[in-house]
Amino acid sequence: MKKIAIIGGQGFIGKHISVYLKNKGISPMIYDVQDSDEPNYRKIDISSSTSVEDVDLNVDYIFMFAGLTGTYVGFDKYQTYNAINEIGLMNLLNAIRKSEFRPKIIFPSTRLVYKGNDKPLKETDEKECKTIYAVNKIACEGILQAYHESFDIPYSVFRICIPYGNLLSTDYSFGTIGFFIKQAKAGKDITLYGGGNLKRTFTHMEDLCNQIVEGAFDSRSNGEVFNIGGETLSLKEAAEIIAEKYGTNVVDVPWPEKDLRIESGHTYFEDTKIRSLLNMGKYKQLRDFSKDI
Repeated sequence: MKKIAIIGGQGFIGKHISVYLKNKGISPMIYDVQDSDEPNYRKIDISSSTSVEDVDLNVDYIFMFAGLTGTYVGFDKYQTYNAINEIGLMNLLNAIRKSEFRPKIIFPSTRLVYKGNDKPLKETDEKECKTIYAVNKIACEGILQAYHESFDIPYSVFRICIPYGNLLSTDYSFGTIGFFIKQAKAGKDITLYGGGNLKRTFTHMEDLCNQIVEGAFDSRSNGEVFNIGGETLSLKEAAEIIAEKYGTNVVDVPWPEKDLRIESGHTYFEDTKIRSLLNMGKYKQLRDFSKDI
């Protein structure tokens, strides 16, 4: 039986990883900064090296899903972003390197590390950082590689584009699709900056958990970076699917200047690498998902 810890297990993706593991008969130990009375839970603050000492490192895998997300807000809260997103990871890695244990670290990265281009992006394609969050993710990928090379700490990185759906509840969907649903359910038009022509890879949470967990468990993923696969749509196409469900419209609105300056452009993934690792079928489709919301 695999022994697994999830740091950031109270976050949206962390909770889904936990449910996915439990469905496989694995009960992970959960760590997060929030208070909780749940079993197999311990409160820690990853920005504190002392607090991280409370993590039980005698496990096979640590899913390191604690961190701050966001775009423009990182410029205002850069110290907090760096403390949690980068120092937090190094606190964990330093605790591991000083121990006798070598759990494999599973780390989520983001589409925002790429320089936008209207083509399926490979893991090796050009990178560009327009936000502090993207800088943090690129730095963390490098930090993991450095500790792997110097201290034999295994890891895998999974870059995520646009996750959606919910395996825990029917009343909420994550991120961009969640925003569309919230507007449409309220009878409002779905607003899109600049017409919504930008393309993304949309991944249902079930497919996302499958790729991350099963990819992590495969020894061939050690030291590797993978794009998470899914369905490629423009933001407008995705919004129209949700708008059609609720009988609302999709409306173009101008880009605010500060948002346009940090917009990455087209970011959709080539998934050949993850498919070569895992035996996957067809991804879940947004239109099928919309029938059940």
